[in-house]
Amino acid sequence: MTEYLRRVFDQTFKFLKAQPPIKLAAAGITAAGILVGLAAMFFWAGRTTFAPLMTNLNPEDSANIMRVLREKRIPFQVDPSGRNITVPPENVDILRLELATMGLPQSSVIGYEVFDKQSLGTTSFVQKVNQKRALEGELMRTINTIRGVRRSRVHLALPQKSAFVEDQKKATASVVLDLEPGTVLNEKQVYGVGNLVSRAVEGMELGDVVIVDSNGKTLSKNASDSLAAATTSQLDFQQKIESDFEKRIESILSKVVGDGHVAAKVTAELDFAQVNETQTTYDADGAAVLSVERRNDTMNHVRPGPVGAAGAASNLPGQQSGIPEVRSDTTKANEVVNNLVPQTVRRTTKPVGSVKRLSVAVLVDGKTVKTVGKDGKTEAKVEAWPADKLKEFEDLVASAVGVDRKRGDSLEIRNMEFTREDFDEAQKLLAEKEQKSYLQNMVIYAIIGLVIGCFFLFVVRPFIKWITENTVESVDTFLPQTIEELERMQKNSNLPGIEDVVPVLPEKMDPEKVEGEMIKEKIVTLVDANPHKAALILKDWLHADAKKKAEKEKEKNNEEGGGGGKGKSASA
Repeated sequence: MTEYLRRVFDQTFKFLKAQPPIKLAAAGITAAGILVGLAAMFFWAGRTTFAPLMTNLNPEDSANIMRVLREKRIPFQVDPSGRNITVPPENVDILRLELATMGLPQSSVIGYEVFDKQSLGTTSFVQKVNQKRALEGELMRTINTIRGVRRSRVHLALPQKSAFVEDQKKATASVVLDLEPGTVLNEKQVYGVGNLVSRAVEGMELGDVVIVDSNGKTLSKNASDSLAAATTSQLDFQQKIESDFEKRIESILSKVVGDGHVAAKVTAELDFAQVNETQTTYDADGAAVLSVERRNDTMNHVRPGPVGAAGAASNLPGQQSGIPEVRSDTTKANEVVNNLVPQTVRRTTKPVGSVKRLSVAVLVDGKTVKTVGKDGKTEAKVEAWPADKLKEFEDLVASAVGVDRKRGDSLEIRNMEFTREDFDEAQKLLAEKEQKSYLQNMVIYAIIGLVIGCFFLFVVRPFIKWITENTVESVDTFLPQTIEELERMQKNSNLPGIEDVVPVLPEKMDPEKVEGEMIKEKIVTLVDANPHKAALILKDWLHADAKKKAEKEKEKNNEEGGGGGKGKSASA
C-alpha cells in the first residue's frame, strides 16, 4: 500500500512538473477557490443558531446571567444594548429553569429574603431600613407581573411614629413604571397600581401615591379631590350608558339592513343629583276618637253700684248704705276631643345617574337590490328604504332604548347611501404588484442560472479541458520518435524507470528491424484498444484492393476490345 501511494505521488509530481507554469498557476488558483468554497460551505452548515433566552434585562441581571453561562461553558450572544441574551435553541428551556431556581433574572430586586440572613449585632435602624427595602422589593415584583409593565421602581417614605396624633405624618409613595413599547395603561390599571401600593402600606391613602411613567408623565390623578374623582366617574358612567344604547340600536337594525349598514349615536343627559325625599300622607276618613276632655267653670260675683260723691270715701267698703248692688254670674264650658288620624310617611332617595333626556341619531344605508341584466349578469343596485320601513325602524329604536317624547327625548332616523371603499381596484393593484414582483424574481433567477450555465460552459469546461489536455499529438511529441532519441533519453536518464519497460538495446542491432517491431507493437496496441475501428479499416483495405483489381481487369478488357476492332477493320 505504501509503495502504491508512493508511485501515485511520484506520477502526480511528474505530471505537475511536466505542465507549463501557466497551467500550474491556474490549477493552484482553482484549487484555492474550491477549498475556500468548501470551507465557507462547512462553516455555514456548521454555524450555531441562537434563540432568545432572556429579553429586556437590566444591566445587573444581564451580567449575572452571562456569568452563569460562562461557568457552564454554554455559547451565547448579547445584543449591543446588553438587554437581550440568546443561546442555542436546545439549551433554552433547561437554562430558564436553572436560572429561575437561582432567582434570576430578578436577583437585583430584593424582597423579604433580606431577612434570611440576620446577625446578632443588627441595630433597630438597620432593621427598619431592611424592612423598607423588602417592602419596596415585594411591591416591585408584584407590579412587574402586570401585563405591559417591563419593570418598575417603588420609593416609600415611611415617617417615624409619634406619640401625639396631631404630629403624626402620613406615609407617601412614588412609583415609576417602565412600560413595553406601544403599551398604554388605562385609568383603571393606573388606579389598580395606586390602590395596590396604598393598601400594602399602613396608614397610606390612594391620594398619597404618585405614579409616573419612564418619560416623566404623571399617570395618577389627584384622588384626594372628591369633586374631580366624582366628575371622572360620572363621565365614565355616561359614556358606558351611551355605548350600551348604541350597541342595542346597531344590534337590532343590523339584522334587517345588514351588518355594517347602520350607524347610531346616542347622547344621554343624566341626573347625578343626590335627592332624599320624605312624603307624609293623612287618611281623614279613617279617623277615630282617641280621648275626650271636658271642663265646666261657674263664677258668681256681687258688687255695689257706682253711686255717691266722687272720691276715696265713697269707694271704701262699708261706708255706703242703701246703695243697690250689681250681680254678675259667669259660666264657662270647655271640651277637647283628640282624634287618631292614620298617616303614611315615605322617605325616598332618588338614584344617581337617572336619564333626564335622550338624543338618538341613526343613519341607515340604502337597500341593496340585485337585478339580472340583458346580458345575464347580476347587477347590484342601491335603493332607498320606503317611508313605512323607516317608521318601523323608528318604532324599534324607540322601544329598544326607551325613548319618551313627553320627557323631551328626540329620535331621528335618516336613510343615506354609505360611501364604499373601492377594494376591487386595490386588489387589482396588489395582484399586479405581486405579479410584477414574481416576474422580476423569475427574470433575476433566470439571469443568474444563465450566467452560471455560461460560466460552466464557456469558462469551467474549457479550463478543465485545457488543464487535463492529453491528445495523441502531445503523447507522440512526449515519447521518443526514433531509436537515436530513445537511446539518448535512456543514456541521460530523462525517463526514469524506462529500463522496466524498454529492454536494454544491444550495440549491434538492425535499426529497420527494431523500428518495424515498434510499429508492429503500436499497431497491435491500437487494434486492441479499438477492434471495431480496426475491422472497419481492414474492410476498407480489402474493398480497396478488390476495387483496384476490378479496375485493372476492366482496363485490360477495354484494351483487348479496342485491338480486336482495329484488326477487323483492317481486314475488311
